[in-house]
Amino acid sequence: MVESTDEHGRQDFRVDDIIPICDVKLTREAFEINKSKVGIKSRQNSMLQSMVGKDIFADGQDVNPEISGALAALDAKLNYLIGVNILNEASHSDMQEKPVNLSVTGVSFVSENDYDAGEVSKITLMLPSFPPSTLDLLAVIKRVDVAGNGRKRIGAQFYYRCDEEEDTIAKYVYRRHREMIRAKSRNAELDSELGSELGSELK
Repeated sequence: MVESTDEHGRQDFRVDDIIPICDVKLTREAFEINKSKVGIKSRQNSMLQSMVGKDIFADGQDVNPEISGALAALDAKLNYLIGVNILNEASHSDMQEKPVNLSVTGVSFVSENDYDAGEVSKITLMLPSFPPSTLDLLAVIKRVDVAGNGRKRIGAQFYYRCDEEEDTIAKYVYRRHREMIRAKSRNAELDSELGSELGSELK
């Protein structure tokens, strides 16, 4: 499901997805302390994303073909190892794959923690990309609904501490939005073809 709303003068897409995520309930004191502390993961993710896919010979230097081939292969291996390292780190964390409704402004998902609207949280999530992006985000709980089994579905608004955090979420949401639109279009064409074939067989 893909939704779009207009908030703060811009279009804010919401996408349903399944991603690794976990949340920790914070006290107001801890929230206030962390508001001014930008997590290293936020800046690290931005740096790695900007590195991946860059032309290592973009400065126009003349390089021996054999050397350029070896450097390109080394660059690809390093990018791969970075991705594997991030995935290994995530496998030892408390993150679990959960259905989420994600947007640039916030996220909704089922939490094992007991929240009330107005309380605060730290949400850690991993966005599928190359390399994967892991973010520790502060959030304010805006909505709490009963989801069954004693758990609650929360609607949380992100409290961004730097541009890198917001940019990482925005790029992922917009990319997933485009992917879902394309998939919906392809599936509609396929359903139409299958319907036509079924109609022909019944005649």
